[in-house]
Amino acid sequence: MIGNASIAETVLHALALAATVVGIVGFYLSAPRQQWLSHPLAGRRSRMIGALALLEGWLLWSVAMHPVTALFTSLTVAMLLLTILPFAAAARGAVLARREG
Repeated sequence: MIGNASIAETVLHALALAATVVGIVGFYLSAPRQQWLSHPLAGRRSRMIGALALLEGWLLWSVAMHPVTALFTSLTVAMLLLTILPFAAAARGAVLARREG
C-alpha cells in the first residue's frame, strides 16, 4: 500500500506541475511583448485557459497538501517560470542570431 500511495502522489504532483506550467505559458504567450512567437496568442482566450489551468494545478496540489501550501507552491512555480521564460527566449534569440550571422 505504501508504494502505491507514493506513486499516486508523485503522479498527482506531476499533473499539478504540468497544469501550472500550461497556465503560466498561456499567460506569457498572450503578453504583447513575449519573445517566443512572432505574434502573441489571442489575449482573452489564452488568459482564460491559463487561469483555468492555474486553478486546476492548485486544486490538484490541494489534494496532496494543505490548500495554503498548495497556493504557495503554485506561486513559487509561477514565479520561477515567469523569470525563466524571458531569459530563455533571449538566449534562444542569441543562438539563432549566431547561427545566421
